[in-house]
Amino acid sequence: MQKYSPIFISYNTAQQIPTNCNSITFINAGTSIVYLENVTLQPNQSFSIDGNYCEYTEQVISMRFSPYDPDLQNNLIVVKKVYL
Repeated sequence: MQKYSPIFISYNTAQQIPTNCNSITFINAGTSIVYLENVTLQPNQSFSIDGNYCEYTEQVISMRFSPYDPDLQNNLIVVKKVYL
């Protein structure tokens, strides 16, 4: 049996997000639009990439938010499944 740990990270500015995990979920918890490479996340929308048992990815994902608007809140939550 392989042990793993969930990691929770919150972003509010554009980032290059390293995956370094087995699976990763992106949750747009803000009111602005999030762009992950070519994937668009509307507010309250999520997107997951799941690996099979013992798989691991080291991809870096480019993330940005919709153009600045003082009435919108940037908040992307990332949940990673990392093997110990």
